[in-house]
Amino acid sequence: MRLSFACLSIWFFEGKTVKKGLLASVLVVAGVLLNGGAVADPVVVVGASSEIGALTQNQVRQIFNGQLRKVAGVAVKPLDLPNGSSTRNTFYQDVTGKSAEQMKSYWARMIFTGRGMPPREVSSEREMNLLVGSDPSFVGYLEETRVPEGLKVVYRP
Repeated sequence: MRLSFACLSIWFFEGKTVKKGLLASVLVVAGVLLNGGAVADPVVVVGASSEIGALTQNQVRQIFNGQLRKVAGVAVKPLDLPNGSSTRNTFYQDVTGKSAEQMKSYWARMIFTGRGMPPREVSSEREMNLLVGSDPSFVGYLEETRVPEGLKVVYRP
């Protein structure tokens, strides 16, 4: 998509006097808009005071599948970003190999059979930050570039 856009831009501006810097800026902005911006890899976070150390991918998968309720003697309560969040979609694809929609189906079956409840869904990244930072048992995920002070990363894909 970028290549065709760049070729179109060069064709459009051919024969006209345009400063190279302006053209480059337009191409960069348009490329970002057309790609929808890139999502940084999500990382798993806990509060800075949590005793939970580094987690493995298997532990993270089990926590967010409801199969693991304690880590290092600490009860864990997973939190999910809102449904439809690109970070949520990327997180589940990276950690479980399933889409967020497939996880929704998984949880529907688990609830129906009485075998579990899904992670609590927060309304925003801000709420995720506040909850994870306020209780050492909460486990959440955020884009790596958006992890604030007061939270520690315990898993990177």
